[in-house]
Amino acid sequence: MSEATVTGQAPGALVTGGARGIGRAIAERLARRGDHVVIVDRDPSVNVTASALQEIGLDVEGRVADVTDVAAIQAVVADADESSPLGTVVNNAGVAWSQPLTDITPERFDALMAVNLRAVFFVLQAAARAMIPRGSGSIVNVSSTSAFTASTNPMVPYDTSKGAVRMLTVAAAREMAPHGIRVNAVAPGTIDTDLTRGLMAAPASLDAQAETLIPLGRLGAPSDVAEAVAYLTSEAASYVTGHVLVVDGGWLT
Repeated sequence: MSEATVTGQAPGALVTGGARGIGRAIAERLARRGDHVVIVDRDPSVNVTASALQEIGLDVEGRVADVTDVAAIQAVVADADESSPLGTVVNNAGVAWSQPLTDITPERFDALMAVNLRAVFFVLQAAARAMIPRGSGSIVNVSSTSAFTASTNPMVPYDTSKGAVRMLTVAAAREMAPHGIRVNAVAPGTIDTDLTRGLMAAPASLDAQAETLIPLGRLGAPSDVAEAVAYLTSEAASYVTGHVLVVDGGWLT
């Protein structure tokens, strides 16, 4: 039982990259189950998202912060935890682009890794520091099917970062287990978001490709990933840690 439950407060949850897409869907799903959700994004539209979710009766607040700024994200996590003890933290913020590996500059490589790997580590670290004294908590990292197989487009740095997130999840789960903290990941396949369509040369053809290439015959919805996160951070998954839950419509089969 979490401290939030003991004190009668709503359980606290924090979702990075929550302004849109998968992050927004996760925030909405966690809020619908009764969590007080803080969504963090470097895009100021995170406050518009929070307001829209508040208007439908959900307990959500937005924070503008860049996850690559370690001091800033530590402050956001600490403040959110003080407001409503965090039982759930979701590392969703990420960037993706397609470019031949022979054309990638060190600066562009480092910028992607700063968001997709370095920030995931330090958000996880800040969450663990908040959760360890209570002896409970659940952290979910958003990896990708690209952690298991190469992307169709040339995306070597992205694929590498998501593979590293997969290993970070497993290693952190082993270390955090004695503290009562579970660490898992979700690995989305092709999800219908602006980011996914932006990677396609012909975005309109994405649905047709899904019907042919994905066994379940459709693109994933952000809500499909949100439901997986809700499960991993629930009491129903109390014996699940170090797991990477693939949400891909059968793409990897």
